Amino acid sequence: MTGTSAALHATVTVSVLAGTPVTWRAIRADLRDQPNQVRRWHRPGWWLAVVVALLFVNQVMFTVYALRVRHGDMSYLGGYVPAGWFELADGPAMKWLAGHTPAPQLFAVCALRVPSLLELPLGMLAYLTIVNWLDPRWYRRLTTPAVIALTSASYSITFGLIEWAMHTAYTMQDLVLRAVSGVITALAVIRLGRRAPVSPDAVGPRSATDLLAFAASTAALGYLILALYDSVLLYSMGRVDDHLPGAAVAAVVLAGSRLAARRRHGAAPGGACLDALTTGLSWWLALFLIPALAIRYELGFGSRLFAAAAGLLVIAAATIAAMTEVYGRLPVTGRAEAARRWSLGLAVAALVAALAAGFGLAVPANHSEIHLLWAAALFVLAATLVCAAWDRRTPAPAEHGMPGGQGCAP
Repeated sequence: MTGTSAALHATVTVSVLAGTPVTWRAIRADLRDQPNQVRRWHRPGWWLAVVVALLFVNQVMFTVYALRVRHGDMSYLGGYVPAGWFELADGPAMKWLAGHTPAPQLFAVCALRVPSLLELPLGMLAYLTIVNWLDPRWYRRLTTPAVIALTSASYSITFGLIEWAMHTAYTMQDLVLRAVSGVITALAVIRLGRRAPVSPDAVGPRSATDLLAFAASTAALGYLILALYDSVLLYSMGRVDDHLPGAAVAAVVLAGSRLAARRRHGAAPGGACLDALTTGLSWWLALFLIPALAIRYELGFGSRLFAAAAGLLVIAAATIAAMTEVYGRLPVTGRAEAARRWSLGLAVAALVAALAAGFGLAVPANHSEIHLLWAAALFVLAATLVCAAWDRRTPAPAEHGMPGGQGCAP
């Protein structure tokens, strides 16, 4: 076992065992309505867009430096990284920009350093944007100091371990930059979360259509982030053209699904089976927040078996929490019969969704993350359709609570 693998094992273990109870307490905590006015720039998605823009600007400056100063030869860095890095954009427009940019040598810092400041906020803001789409109140609970501090520490340590394993000429500088980014990002996200809306009308998906819009939004954002990673974060803007068709489709899907989600605000909630699915997704997202990045890199740099065991442990804890919560929302009269009906429906949905996810894992892709994205998207799609159909055939409990975990606070 290499030192990196052992350190990753430890990071995954601590992230799961320490992160699960901390996140659990944060979700169970009470919330009070925010009196301050919430503006658009208080939402994480807007700041995610800012980080993405900064990454693109950095890569343009890096490409100018590589073409003008290094004449397109990045062999002095290529030996440190795997194949697929440094495929430069060298079209007429980029060559013109490189030829007319003054003092291009100043952009040397853009190589393997500036992204060390931006990768952490990119990952955290993308994850929290998805949580905010699912339910703003869960987002608010997950931006408490304890949860965000652990998330930032887990992600920063994981990035640092991978940085050390690759060990470039700039590794020590990058580790310092990642430590600085960890502190600044945590403080910024905590402050941003404090301004999040928690009023009664700040709800997540309530119907099957709402949940499908959420799933489409998440899949589209996931594709865009992966396309960004494969091109911009690998210093390979020469591959941007390869991703443009898919990215254009994903952008249209993202815009359309978010517009649909806003227009359907206030729709009537679904039945108990759909409630269980939505609550389960909420808990899964919440409990995976802290260990997500460590588990992801455990797959590539550690043990797939260890990563799978950690993931299954988090899924089990989230499922138990969701089932307990939904059961507690069922009416006392006829609770056993109602629980039997929605449990059977959820089991059918889980079976169909698992088959759909298996198909997603079999779809050919260049990166393992694409397999996971397809699997997750098909899982939610299949489970939503089955749960919606089941609820239409099953009478809804008279005292059925709000979906999306909104009854979780004492």
